[in-house]
Amino acid sequence: MTQTLSMSVLYKKLSAIGFPKRFVREKGLPSWWNEELDNKPVAVLEGAGHIAQRLHIDLKSLLAENQKPQFKPLLHTKFKYHQQDKADVPDVAHQLASRVAEVVADAIKLEFKPIPSDPHQVRSEIVAKHPQVTLYSLLDYCWEHGIAVIYFKDYPKKTRKITGMIQWQCDYPVIVLSSSHTNPAWLAFHLAHELGHLALGHIKEGILIDDDIKQDSDDLEERDSNQFAVKLLVNSFDNSLGNKKFNNAEDLKNKIIQLVQNDSTIDPCALALNYSWYNKDYFALSMGCLNLIKRAKEGQKTINNFLEQHLNWDELSDDNADYLDKILGE
Repeated sequence: MTQTLSMSVLYKKLSAIGFPKRFVREKGLPSWWNEELDNKPVAVLEGAGHIAQRLHIDLKSLLAENQKPQFKPLLHTKFKYHQQDKADVPDVAHQLASRVAEVVADAIKLEFKPIPSDPHQVRSEIVAKHPQVTLYSLLDYCWEHGIAVIYFKDYPKKTRKITGMIQWQCDYPVIVLSSSHTNPAWLAFHLAHELGHLALGHIKEGILIDDDIKQDSDDLEERDSNQFAVKLLVNSFDNSLGNKKFNNAEDLKNKIIQLVQNDSTIDPCALALNYSWYNKDYFALSMGCLNLIKRAKEGQKTINNFLEQHLNWDELSDDNADYLDKILGE
């Protein structure tokens, strides 16, 4: 690289591929970095190494003059889109999520135990230990079966996001959830959907990316995973409310509470979401009902609390530990 090596040069190159300066400063550089180092070539070279590792970028391309930075190659990746004919690749998001999965796998030793393809069997195993199928009990089930789960949505603001990802790393699957909906019931459904992909054999190696999880997907594997998730969460109560109209969220809540008296293993919040799953026009009503049942909006903390309990920080390099600490501190 013949031009003077400075952070301003790197910021410009990184911005061109979707990483604005502020994001690079906050997430790409280590905690000890300060502006006094921005124009010191030796320091910038070290900083570039940190950036390349954290953002999954080939260091040589980042440093090369007049060359666009290139992402490092990923494992074979299967993309699941809401509509397959309108598909493009969300590069930045899935590269960052993949890197996080790698970092986590470096600090956790797990042995994967295959899960049944029958959601009712999975449900039976969960309720044998827990009173309900909830985000917490699903997470406990995942970790017991050697499936790591992470909540991560630390993407640049204008980046096209992903909803979920499964990545095989160190001989076990790592699930990354990225939904902006952090109510535990939302995240439980997304986790159950990803479990469906694993249980039904949709991914046995490499990476699977869920662009978005929708009921009307035209992808057969997406529909099958949706059905797996629904049966796991609400058992035979799927669409039990049909398209019945309710005057308000309180009325819907009362009906749901009445229903779950017949099966206490069903989380009433899951039924509130199930109602909106089939009745998109009543989404706001369902969300109001969800808040009336349980005003809990920090499911991401439950996910990463499980993660922290399993992490062996001593297995991480100082830079990876610093990066992961920033992620878990969100």
